[in-house]
Amino acid sequence: MKVLLIYPPFCPPTVRPYSISYLKGFVLANLEVDVKCLDLNAKYHKKMFPKFYERLERVDGRDANQYGKLLGEFLEEARPTYSINNKKVVCGEKPDLADEMLDIVLREKPDLVAMSLVYSSQCFHAMVLADELAKIGIKCVAGGPAVNPQLAAKCPCLKNEVELYEQIAKIAGEQSRKNTTSELDCWVVPDYSDYDDPDYFAAETVIPLKSSSTCFYKQCAFCTHFRKAPYLEVDIELIKEAIVRSGAKNFFFIDDTIPRERLLALASALKPLKVKWWAQLRPTRDMLGTFDELAAAGLKAICWGVESGSQRILDLMEKGTKVEDISEVLRQSHAAGIKNTTYIMFGFPTETKGEFMETLNFLKSNSESLFIVSTTVFGLQKGSKAYENPSQYGITEITEEKRELLDERLTYKTASGMTKEEAKEMRQRFIKSIRKLNKAPIAFKDYKEQVLLLQ
Repeated sequence: MKVLLIYPPFCPPTVRPYSISYLKGFVLANLEVDVKCLDLNAKYHKKMFPKFYERLERVDGRDANQYGKLLGEFLEEARPTYSINNKKVVCGEKPDLADEMLDIVLREKPDLVAMSLVYSSQCFHAMVLADELAKIGIKCVAGGPAVNPQLAAKCPCLKNEVELYEQIAKIAGEQSRKNTTSELDCWVVPDYSDYDDPDYFAAETVIPLKSSSTCFYKQCAFCTHFRKAPYLEVDIELIKEAIVRSGAKNFFFIDDTIPRERLLALASALKPLKVKWWAQLRPTRDMLGTFDELAAAGLKAICWGVESGSQRILDLMEKGTKVEDISEVLRQSHAAGIKNTTYIMFGFPTETKGEFMETLNFLKSNSESLFIVSTTVFGLQKGSKAYENPSQYGITEITEEKRELLDERLTYKTASGMTKEEAKEMRQRFIKSIRKLNKAPIAFKDYKEQVLLLQ
């Protein structure tokens, strides 16, 4: 039996997908079947935008200006095509290259196709592929955090890898099981061996890794990233094995954050491997004094969940951070030679224009320590603390707007502070000032892990 794990198209591919790489490792550890990863997102973009891949061969990936300019131009040309193709799917038409993508799938002669949806925009191509596979009688399932009811109407949508195991065993037969359901090995080495390097829009190979099952902190009021799932850490030996097997030299940890002691343990394990790596962290006081050790172990870039320069807003968000500590964390990290990206969220409920300016002034006063400033405007999400306890965060009314294929669009009203529209206007008003803080082209805001490749 052959299982084909698919990652549907959604955005320019600069890194290998983690989800299907992990699933391949899981299937191999627990079942006697043939399994392969197919990154249709990478295949789609290589076919759709060949001129950018040709230009990439002539660009110095260590040069921020050259590389960033090309990344930005690629995204600028690609972005409008996503909207056009999504509308085609909504209208019952096929998106660009749908038949070509189906041909790539069929050449693998799968008995089961399993699609992994991590981002909601992947549902458009996934819907079409599920329809086409059903027409020719190939079994198709889907899973991941971005599956929706519309896709579930076309193919079975699975909750987790255990359900995938059961689906495969049902088709392949009982003799395919290496382990019973109660004995499943879920702590496995992701397998990145199936991907073709030329399909990726990156100057060098960059591999995603995961060090834990979820966020250990789980308190941020705006976040929905597995807040109710238990925090479990991946064995560091498995992480080392994944690094060695991949043969790559650049890695980024996709964890929302990593606790201090765990981070130092990872650094100790990674240092002898002489790799470069990237992580997302909270700028807490306990990080002070660690950066020389982390930098010596290959930590080259950090994305910090700063969010705001207003202490009242940080407290309301339940970030567990202090403005004065954040400044010192950024300063020490920069002094150690680490490139700092700061995540900033404007427009959290009840934020005033004055508090917006506090954040802007905070960024300006710490400009020497910053490499990239990545800003967004707060959007309410189901499952977050702010959604489940709206009055606690000054939200007075929530409205749900149905959409054709995507989840409902949530809008809200607050008792005080800026509206979402006002927050957007404020960001646009000061966007030039914000962009002047960047030490590299703005494209690295969207391709943050690519900072690893710069000199």
